[in-house]
Formats: sequence, C-alpha cells, structure tokens
Amino acid sequence: MDFDNISTMLEQILNDSHHSVKNAVVGTLKQLGEKNPKPTLRFAKKHLHSSNPQIRLEILHGMELRGRTHPEEILPLLYSLQNDENKNVIKMIIHVLGQISYKKGCLEKVLVHLKTWKNQLLVNKVLKEIIDVHYRYGKFSYISPEKAEMYINKEFKMV
Repeated sequence: MDFDNISTMLEQILNDSHHSVKNAVVGTLKQLGEKNPKPTLRFAKKHLHSSNPQIRLEILHGMELRGRTHPEEILPLLYSLQNDENKNVIKMIIHVLGQISYKKGCLEKVLVHLKTWKNQLLVNKVLKEIIDVHYRYGKFSYISPEKAEMYINKEFKMV
C-alpha cells in the first residue's frame, strides 16, 4: 500500500467540514492503523497538535482501533493532549481510553499510563468511563465489569 498517495489525499480533506468526509477520514485512519501502522502513526503525530480542534479529534478517533491491540503506541498521543482546551477533544480522549480498556491486556496498560498523567480531573473522568464501558460491554470485556471496577479502585485508591 502506497501510504504517500493516501496521506496526501487525507491531508487535503482533513479540513473538510462535511460530516461524511470527517467520518471517512476517521474510518480510513482506523483501517490504516491496523494494516499499515508505522506511516499511519507518523501521519497522526504530524497532525495531532493541529490548531484545528476538529482535526485533533479526527486523529484521536482514528487511532482508536490501533489502541485496542497496541495501546502502548496510542497512549502517548492521548497523554500529549491531556490539557487540550477543546471540550470535544477531551471527550474523545475519554472515549478512546474507554474503548481501549476493555480489550485483553489493555486495562492494565491504560491504568499504568494514567498514573503518569498530571490532569487528575481528566483521569477521574476516564476512570469512570472505563468502568462504565466495562458494564456496557460486559459480554465483550476481557474481564468482568466487577473485576475491572475493583482493580481500578485498588490501583487508584478510590472509595
């Protein structure tokens, strides 16, 4: 797959405001992250700190599937935006971390990484989302919602 041709096209349409185009960018990044992760991650890093919050949001959402199998590649990207001033970008960070956390071997990696974050308000929101995701996706979660909640409470000394 010639990522250079695809990345040029993606760069051209990143600023498009139509929701169908935004969804196409996110979907493309999700698929490319699984099939061709190295250039896709380079592309994501290049645009992650765009002055346009919509682009930051699209990049984050596009990395979600890669994070479910390789969270260690995605967690630093999320970390770098933990103090983003855009509420939708923050919501997307919370969403992506919740979606990563319920897959096999990911909860532990996410929690270890969250312990390094400075934005404790965001960390608390993420922890609530992770617990909620485990309950919502109980049938698909690698560990039971109850075990996930107990583990989080233990690791973060939550009452």
